[in-house]
Amino acid sequence: MRRKPWRSTICGAPVFSLFANKNRPFEQTRYLVIDMEMTGLDAEEDAIISAGTVMISEGRIQLGSAEHHYFSPTSIMAEDVAPTAHIHMITDQQREREGEPLQHWLADLSGRLLADAWVFHYAQVDMPFLKINARRFGIKLPRVRVCDTVVFELQKHDRTHLESYAQLNLGSCRKRYGLPQYRQHHALSDAIGTAELWLAQNKIN
Repeated sequence: MRRKPWRSTICGAPVFSLFANKNRPFEQTRYLVIDMEMTGLDAEEDAIISAGTVMISEGRIQLGSAEHHYFSPTSIMAEDVAPTAHIHMITDQQREREGEPLQHWLADLSGRLLADAWVFHYAQVDMPFLKINARRFGIKLPRVRVCDTVVFELQKHDRTHLESYAQLNLGSCRKRYGLPQYRQHHALSDAIGTAELWLAQNKIN
């Protein structure tokens, strides 16, 4: 999905753990990397339409753990994908044919105690969607550390050069670490891309 330009006022918000746990070696921390595609940026009105996840454990991306999900339309909120279909390439017909109920995935996510932390690229957008939708379905999300690759970049580099979306999107952040470009706005591809970025950031750090 398209991201808003970064606003530096959200840096340092207490929900975020910017770096790996200093009390535990990185290789001993289990991370669940999550990416979602939404119909917009308003967590109250817009919908999660797909999600991708992959685990990092023992300092490696566990590709065998990778999952990709489409979510079927519901009547809870506006879910017309047409205005954003050119970004994520997901159609209503595809969601009706291949989608599963969002609440099933959220319930599964809430039960995943294998991860010590969740990793996002721009958690300030994704976490409200998770929290609001979990609340709608009566699902209690686990209390885990949340790590954000965007906040990491802002802490590590000169912010004056990283204020724009163009400098903070996943592709630009990956490029700074010499990582190859993947297809963007596909939830699983972006989850794996974020996982690679998180490894690169912490290796250099």
